Amino acid sequence: MLDGVLAGLYLAVDADGRLRWLGKAHRGSGVSTRLRDHLRHPERARVFTAVYVIEADPFSPRRAIEAAEGRAADAIGLRGRMGPRTWPVVTQTQWLALVTSRLGPRICPPRLDDDSNGRGDVPA
Repeated sequence: MLDGVLAGLYLAVDADGRLRWLGKAHRGSGVSTRLRDHLRHPERARVFTAVYVIEADPFSPRRAIEAAEGRAADAIGLRGRMGPRTWPVVTQTQWLALVTSRLGPRICPPRLDDDSNGRGDVPA
């Protein structure tokens, strides 16, 4: 199921529904490989009972995925609660710049009926 998810955030919880890990995966290996890496640690494999994945566009820039991880950590109040784990600090301005950094499609007026040249005028 997760093999097709190449980029995103994942949250691992224990049997009591407590959040035990917030992480990210970006392209290359994908979320399923990243989770297998975590489960090689016996202490994590014993504790993780469910994983929730927030899939991102696989073409998202790495910095945007990292920023999303930091924003998620702040939104659920994780800073300082998971030992030495740290997340990127992202200001609102940085966040908006990262998630809106793609160029939008060119916007042009619609063609008029019988307009074959794409300039908006009807050929004579």
